[in-house]
Amino acid sequence: MGDKMRINLVNNASVLRTSKEELSEHGLLVAEITARVVHPEDGNGLMGVHVVIGDDLSPACNQTIEPLCDGGGFNNYDLEVVDRMGSDSFQPDHGVMISKTKDSDSRAPFQWTIDANPQDIRLIDFYRANGTAKYITIGDYRQLADALFHAGTRSGSEYEYVDEANSLHFYVISPSRDADGVLSYTVGVRSLDAANETERSVKLNKGKLNKVTGSGKDDKFVATCTFDLKNNAKGKKSAPEYFRSDVYRLSTEVEGNGWTAELPNALATAEEGETVTVTVAVGTESDAVKQGKVWLTATSESDEGVSVTKECKLRK
Repeated sequence: MGDKMRINLVNNASVLRTSKEELSEHGLLVAEITARVVHPEDGNGLMGVHVVIGDDLSPACNQTIEPLCDGGGFNNYDLEVVDRMGSDSFQPDHGVMISKTKDSDSRAPFQWTIDANPQDIRLIDFYRANGTAKYITIGDYRQLADALFHAGTRSGSEYEYVDEANSLHFYVISPSRDADGVLSYTVGVRSLDAANETERSVKLNKGKLNKVTGSGKDDKFVATCTFDLKNNAKGKKSAPEYFRSDVYRLSTEVEGNGWTAELPNALATAEEGETVTVTVAVGTESDAVKQGKVWLTATSESDEGVSVTKECKLRK
């Protein structure tokens, strides 16, 4: 996306442009962005989010001895969706790419991808004549084969990234595909220095148990608890369109011997006045007690003091 912006190959309406200053003033931004190889039709839809950071405040590092040193001097952050289609068919993965970019490509590197799996990928490059495996180095570009961000707690990657130095927090919230299979992601960006003038409020209804499978007291039991979460905030009517949502961090606790609970996604988002459904997966071992409880807590990322907890009654 950054390349297309530099050479004017993308319509301005197709990229959501913001800045640290705007994020600080209006709060949290939430948007849905579509796979970058799909051209938004008639100005509808977004191919990415472009965040101007101005002066890069990342601490200095030495590129000659630190392979993960980006060298500093970046001007922006870009968020875009990569899917294995069209000119991206050769990509090793699909998901959200978060990268730092420069306004000019005269100073390399002019783009630096944030790795959602920064640990060594342990990819075999070749085998020596004696059969010993030789792995790629930590500085090899193929380390980025698993760099994309995905939503969910078991996606195999991170679903958020915090740049403390530049006071920004990025969220990868949820994916979706349309009837044609085109991939989109809902993402969020928040300034850690936001004034947070909007009065945040969240409502959570008691959970409803939905049995998936299980019969007989000796069988394992699998179910879900669904909770209706509503954004009750009343923000400024003058706020830009993409600043009218909040992101909620979810956590869960379970009561009852043998009962377990897992969150498929630790993040949820809703526009002001909107209600969304949050799911908790629950299950038991064969010797679990017949009844239990699970609690879901939703906490506003914009204001940690705004939090609500509700229960869901469990029964085999």
